[in-house]
Amino acid sequence: SYDPKPYGNLTSIHVWVKNDKGEVVFDAWRNNTEMYYEGEWVTGEKILNGRGGALYYMPEDFEREILWSSNGKFTGMEDIINEFGKGCGFAFFSGHGSPGVWADHLPGIPGNRINSQIVGLTVSQVKPYFPYFSLPFFPMEKLSNENKLPVVVVGGCHNSQFNVSSIPTLLDIFLLLLFGKNMWMNTYGQLVPECWSWYMVKLPGRGAIASIGNTGFGWGWEGEFCTVGAGDGWITSEFFRQYGENGYDILGINYVQTQTSYINHFKEFTLPECWWSPDAGWDWIDEKTVQQWVLLGDPSLKLGGYS
Repeated sequence: SYDPKPYGNLTSIHVWVKNDKGEVVFDAWRNNTEMYYEGEWVTGEKILNGRGGALYYMPEDFEREILWSSNGKFTGMEDIINEFGKGCGFAFFSGHGSPGVWADHLPGIPGNRINSQIVGLTVSQVKPYFPYFSLPFFPMEKLSNENKLPVVVVGGCHNSQFNVSSIPTLLDIFLLLLFGKNMWMNTYGQLVPECWSWYMVKLPGRGAIASIGNTGFGWGWEGEFCTVGAGDGWITSEFFRQYGENGYDILGINYVQTQTSYINHFKEFTLPECWWSPDAGWDWIDEKTVQQWVLLGDPSLKLGGYS
């Protein structure tokens, strides 16, 4: 049976095939297969291969509310909107994205990515294909955290791609399919008047006071190396380490220190033992990780509030 648990990285799989007479003609087990829910380890409270997730480094007096698909607290947009409405100091999203959407998957991605995707929060639900729209048209407008504004860190592709607007995002898919012209909106025809990260910040009195995320494709390391490998997972969790462990509590200084720490670390880092993509050292992944990680908001903000 499918029964995921947080940090539950061992899975046993039973596969059998029956013929038209109902007889089992194939039967096999694969026991203790390793499966890591990368985004949950990156945001979480435990150490993996010598490096913790974001919550591992945060001060113990911070209240923690963890919405994961594995613990049953993240099943769709309403879960995010309702929890966000209570207010928080920091919000960390780690999953998949586009300029208009942040989403994640059920643990293990059962039934392939389309069938196991859970949409977490979108800018709009207007698109040029059936059913064309869903209500509410602009779900972020339902955020109700009046004057309780967090700093949002988002891990995913393109969530901070700030050069999008309504008409180009709607035309993008048609121009690509009909004329082969790619406008690089990366919105797949969805109406996106402003990118996810900026829409979150620009909401009056609600949403976020600042956001940090990727303008381009985010690179994530898979499997047991998800907390230590290069790219999106490392730099986003490092922001919280710089705050909780090193005491950088001015937003802009923390942001710069996080980038500096990434560069210093990965200039010397290699991961030749990685089974799916050995890391031989500093490369284009590292360069784009730092260059595309954008802060939208006031860099003079004091993290944790003013006493």
